[in-house]
Amino acid sequence: MNVEDEEEPTQPTHQTRPKPSSRWRQLWLQLKVLLGFETLHEEQGIRVLRSNDPEFNGTQKYASNYISTTKYNAYTFIFVNLGEQFLRLANAYFLLIFILELIPWIAALHWYITLMPLVFVLSVTAVKDAIDDIARYRSDKDINNRTAHVLNPDALEFVDMPWHKVKVGDIIMLQNNESVPADLLLLSSSAPNGLCYIETAELDGETNLKVRQSLAETETLNDDPKLLSSFLARVECETPNNRLDKFVGKLIVECEEGEMEEETAYSLDNDKIILRGCVVRNTKWVTGLVVFTGHQSKLMMNSGKPKLKRTNIDNLLNRIVYYILGLLLGLCVLCGIGAFVWETIRGKYFQEYVPWQAPMDTPIVIALMRIPSYIIVLNTLVPISLYVSVELIRLGQSQFINWDLKMYHTDTDTPAKARSTALNEELGQIKYVFSDKTGTLTQNVMVFLRGSINSIKYGGQNPDNPASTGENVDFSWNKFADKKFTFDDQSLVQMAQSGDEEVDKYFKVLSLCHTVMSEHDEDGSLVYQAQSPDEEALLTAARNFGYVFITRTQKTMTLNVMGEEEEYEMLALLDFDNVRKRMSVILRCPDGRIRLFCKGADTTVIPLINKLAPEKLDATLHHMNSFAKEGLRTLIIASKEISDADYMEWEQIFDKAKLSMENRDEEMSAAYELIERDLNLIGSTAIEDKLQDGVPEAIANLARASIKIWVLTGDKQETAINIGYSCKLIKQTMEVLILEGEQLDEVKHDITDLRNRISDIKKIAKKQSIEPEFALVATGAVLHFALDESLKEDFLELALECSAVICCRVTPLQKALVVRLVKEQKVDPDDNNITLAIGDGANDVSMIREAHIGVGISGKEGRQAVLASDFCFAQFRFLERLLLVHGHWSYIRMCKFLRYFFFKNFAFTLVQLFYAPFCGFSAQTIFDPLYITFYNVVFTSLPVMLVGVLDQELSSEEAPPEVYEVGQLNQLFNKQAFALAGFHGFTVAAGCLFIPYSVFSGSITFEGLDQQSMYFIGTAIAGIVTIVVNCQVALETTLWTIGNHILTWGSILSWFILFLIFCSPKMFVWSPDNFTYFDGIYRVLGARTWWLSMVLTCVVCLYPFIGYRLYVILTQPTLLQEVVYNIEKKKVSKLTTLTKTLKAPLKELAEHFPHIQTEHKGGVPVYRSQRSKMNLHSTAATTTRGYAFSGPEGMGKKLTGGEAFKKVPRRDPTVRMASQIVDVEGEPLPSAIGVRPRSGSMRDSTRRGASKIVTV
Repeated sequence: MNVEDEEEPTQPTHQTRPKPSSRWRQLWLQLKVLLGFETLHEEQGIRVLRSNDPEFNGTQKYASNYISTTKYNAYTFIFVNLGEQFLRLANAYFLLIFILELIPWIAALHWYITLMPLVFVLSVTAVKDAIDDIARYRSDKDINNRTAHVLNPDALEFVDMPWHKVKVGDIIMLQNNESVPADLLLLSSSAPNGLCYIETAELDGETNLKVRQSLAETETLNDDPKLLSSFLARVECETPNNRLDKFVGKLIVECEEGEMEEETAYSLDNDKIILRGCVVRNTKWVTGLVVFTGHQSKLMMNSGKPKLKRTNIDNLLNRIVYYILGLLLGLCVLCGIGAFVWETIRGKYFQEYVPWQAPMDTPIVIALMRIPSYIIVLNTLVPISLYVSVELIRLGQSQFINWDLKMYHTDTDTPAKARSTALNEELGQIKYVFSDKTGTLTQNVMVFLRGSINSIKYGGQNPDNPASTGENVDFSWNKFADKKFTFDDQSLVQMAQSGDEEVDKYFKVLSLCHTVMSEHDEDGSLVYQAQSPDEEALLTAARNFGYVFITRTQKTMTLNVMGEEEEYEMLALLDFDNVRKRMSVILRCPDGRIRLFCKGADTTVIPLINKLAPEKLDATLHHMNSFAKEGLRTLIIASKEISDADYMEWEQIFDKAKLSMENRDEEMSAAYELIERDLNLIGSTAIEDKLQDGVPEAIANLARASIKIWVLTGDKQETAINIGYSCKLIKQTMEVLILEGEQLDEVKHDITDLRNRISDIKKIAKKQSIEPEFALVATGAVLHFALDESLKEDFLELALECSAVICCRVTPLQKALVVRLVKEQKVDPDDNNITLAIGDGANDVSMIREAHIGVGISGKEGRQAVLASDFCFAQFRFLERLLLVHGHWSYIRMCKFLRYFFFKNFAFTLVQLFYAPFCGFSAQTIFDPLYITFYNVVFTSLPVMLVGVLDQELSSEEAPPEVYEVGQLNQLFNKQAFALAGFHGFTVAAGCLFIPYSVFSGSITFEGLDQQSMYFIGTAIAGIVTIVVNCQVALETTLWTIGNHILTWGSILSWFILFLIFCSPKMFVWSPDNFTYFDGIYRVLGARTWWLSMVLTCVVCLYPFIGYRLYVILTQPTLLQEVVYNIEKKKVSKLTTLTKTLKAPLKELAEHFPHIQTEHKGGVPVYRSQRSKMNLHSTAATTTRGYAFSGPEGMGKKLTGGEAFKKVPRRDPTVRMASQIVDVEGEPLPSAIGVRPRSGSMRDSTRRGASKIVTV
């Protein structure tokens, strides 16, 4: 059949559907459904709707177009919100404490002591939830009341109505720049050939326009209300789902009743559907049939909650809360036993003064009642404000990521963004990074650079092709040429202009086998709208060589070949997918012959090539390998001619597959396989994709931080290896291991051989004191077997022995499976195998979601990866700063906060436990109830929260990548660190009680007043506890700012101020029952013994901590502590040199130290550095830091002189010290900078550091 003989598309029947009484018909249909005579179509796994038939559609119980994303309403808010909050263990626990406090027999504290902080936490959370929900309600209201233009079939016109009244089966019209109110089947548009341009930013974040095209059979409906009202059709399609990239259905044009013609069915796919949330662009109007509405639209079905990711510290905190609850119960039982013993031995003698009263009239009953009483007294062991504080700290840390100008990409105006605020500290614990290549490591700016046609290589100087000159080609002869395109081989232009048959086929495949749409710019120039940078690069190359793609319709494609236009009839498009890795088109060419043009990956196309020209195939493969070694991306180009009879036979199979409602994808793939065979090889293409700026340096520094990088790419093996060398993932000194195999047994044998080879190399290297490094390269075919249950453990152990792993020719599913394999590895249960996946395209979404942390690159392949990520930015090099700076800081800050938080709660609460024997285990509290209320809220929480947000051990310029190991080994907060913090709190609590009690024992004031009353001692100890715990946070603080000073010393001052108010006579007169510690603070501050006991307690409680820290630094330092120590030592050395220089004359001093200024005070010269006058926030390099420990007199000299280290055995001499890693003078680092000899496996490093429970 020739193009000229093509019949005009059959115009659909434009007849009015017979309409019986609407009300009675709808009632009759509903009655049949209720009685079971007719079932809903969706119960059968298919949706059926009819155009212009609201009665039928109303019986199918489709969702309305009203949407609601709110969680509450005005009536249920209080009950639902409180129910959600009390599902949290801490809130439920304190509710139980409050209930116990209402029971008079066991109430040890006033009920408001627990109620106030509980109500505060619940109220803050409820207000936040209410604000969020009100915002959602207002947004929903605005969306539901937008205006839609809906066809009224009776009035034969479009009427305006709100979105929420749109129903399934309605026909609506959309104007340019209007949003789509529901999922629509595109019927017609103002553009030629039923084309429609849409923006899908709300769906996938992409701002580039996409094209949709109506069926040719509905295109003639135009925007005529009469034709649209008489359009009789039925849509049978899939039920509602969340697949944005897939739609399966068919349109059946119905005949008027009484006609004998058969119904005509047309296949529907995603290209015919416009989804809710899209915006119509560059199209005057479109009409569409509503298919899915409201919460059944694909946009709303993708609005579910994302998978919740929790950090290791979160999981540990949950376990710790259970540990504390167990400890609390044990302590309360112990106090109950103590009460029984005391009441049995001593209590009976006090009955004359305090008689036993029913029901507490026996020691055993009293003891049982004391257990819940002590649960109330000691309830502050469980931190009610812990989770709120952690979230606030994470929020502050996330803002610093958002504000970091060093992660801002000026070219694209893209800042870094923390899309999740719950994973910051885990950024400091990453061990494995899984990265895509194209668009992540590379720029994703594709340029056609080389080609192989008919066994001849083109591009660059080629010894095998004498005609190649290596000079840039002049394309001025081509008016369609893209001026940005360059090519350095004139011989290919000459071959194209001479009409060489193979070159002609080659460029016709490039210019016809694609899904690109063309349009003309304002100046009339031709512009291509491509979904893939690869397609645009190939099409641009063909355009410059004289094969210009002009336009396409649903049935035709038009080329301009060397100035002459040619029209091709489009018969079938065999689309690309990640499994086939190829695409084909079947066209009827101008000469009347049917041809198939194909391009794709060599792994999938070469098996389809016929064996008629083996020499040509060998030459092409040789050229492709040489292209791959240059780091270029390659494709195979092939074609075949199809007879009319063969095509007609295949078309029947293809049409049947297109209309299939079940397993359509599988049936269409099978149909593709039938026609894509026995292809004739034409040649190959090679496209360049350059590395992004800073990638090699970033990878080198991540490797120094002992982060193992796996590259998962779909490129050829040679291309992947070449990129590995280019980005310094693979070093020249590495032993590269290639894992290949086509069968399970073969892969298993190769894995065993490679593991034996590694073992042999390590034995030889050990004798020579060399640390060998390995790189593993595996193909997607190998992964198919290596990820099998029988082999995955062996494959994983092999991969973990390597410093770098490259997996090539992998599918998106394999990427996710590889991440899961490493994430869930059981090789070493003590390892925290924290994984991070980074990518830029939709094919990376699965691995981004699978990893502990997902990072999206906002590149040229859309924003699907960004929308699925936890953090995002524009360039791969920013990953280095995200991990080694923000991640490292966040981990250290969070660990400091948690250690101190548990310490201060233990130190405060256990004072009550130690006081129990002094009050006969009666559950009497030693503290003023108001002090208990304000302890966590005012007196101790704010300084450590600021430490959790701002503190720094080292600035980003001072810290070498190697110190990142402190998070990988989880040295700063684990079960042992928690136990140590608890023990520290235990000892401080004992000191804060027993030292003041010993000082005040038997003492009186000058006025003769007793200093052993509970009110006096309770107030005295409260002040001492406040001062000690705030001095402790001062020791924990490394970076001192004005805020730290205000909050740390202000917290201590606040105790004095508030207690002067609480203990004032006016407060006592106002409420004697609540302000019981009347006059306590005034007596305490007037007693010299209190000031003595306060100083003595601070010394006794704080100096052991200082001594322990000094012991750890001298005997078992972490690498971080070594680096900090060396920097501080250098500063002390400079200070000593400066002090000696001060003896020189002032004039000479000014010449040698121009940055030193002098001033005079009382005739004595005082020297002050200009640096000390700088603002603390001027630059990171000039920030003043304090080193938080002190020691006895003379220790500084010993440290700076090295005497303190002479008798301390150091670690293995083969391990380099931190001074060899970082040069604080700014001198070049040693050539062996990456060598702080580490084992090839991170597991050895973990064993080395697992026993170190240290405090930085």
